[in-house]
Amino acid sequence: MNSIEIRRVLLEELPDVVELFRNKVYHWNPAEAVAHFEDHVSRGGETFLAWDGEELAGFLTLRWVSRNPAFRDNNIPLIHHLEVFEPYRRRGIAARLMDTGEGLIATRATKAGITVGISQEYGAAQRLYAKRGYIPDGRGVCQGHRPIKLGESYTIDHDLIIWLTKDLTR
Repeated sequence: MNSIEIRRVLLEELPDVVELFRNKVYHWNPAEAVAHFEDHVSRGGETFLAWDGEELAGFLTLRWVSRNPAFRDNNIPLIHHLEVFEPYRRRGIAARLMDTGEGLIATRATKAGITVGISQEYGAAQRLYAKRGYIPDGRGVCQGHRPIKLGESYTIDHDLIIWLTKDLTR
């Protein structure tokens, strides 16, 4: 593996990066690539890319204003999407992306937010976030923004999540 370089996506790079995401990230639904970056022109979102030479190794996208009312009302930006591709996992790339994202968030806010799924597929992310000081926001498991209630039945999928926050002042 070459040295990994973390770079912030610049406005003038957006068309090329959207095309890259159509092919590499959202190949199953290319329209999602456009949606992923729709708030970047207004600077409502930022994305950092991890590069191994010319190969995309991973990325982190943050949203300055979360759709979660509790985060939005308390000025808690959201690390919206963190992904490191399979051949690059367990090499510290996710931690480096998070260091970069949290560093940028700390210039504008005192807390960062993130979500994590509850199934086994999210186990590595759950451990990473806990080690980095993220704690649950206290609402328990949510389906999207809505906390689930005792007695309700759900299919375990990517929409069942826990909202977490980290104090960036410590």
